[in-house]
Amino acid sequence: MYICREKEDDLEQRFELLNRELRAMMAMEDWQKTEAQKRREKLLLEELVAIVNKRDELVQHLDSQERAIEEEEQLDRKISEGKLLKNEKKECSIQ
Repeated sequence: MYICREKEDDLEQRFELLNRELRAMMAMEDWQKTEAQKRREKLLLEELVAIVNKRDELVQHLDSQERAIEEEEQLDRKISEGKLLKNEKKECSIQ
């Protein structure tokens, strides 16, 4: 889970860098941009969308992991409580 958080942080940092560059490019009027700048702007948009999709996948993965851990902990608690109840019943019947 720690690795996923690191990947999410890396993607977030990359997103911020690309987003700043894209904002700077979008501040220019289209007629002022060279063809290379227009291609770069398009590539930046595509990469930003890819990063958003990757982050979404990571968040969903982390969420499913956390839910699985929570379900496992709940099951462990139920099992522990069940064992405690069985032990208490045995003690009562002996008396």
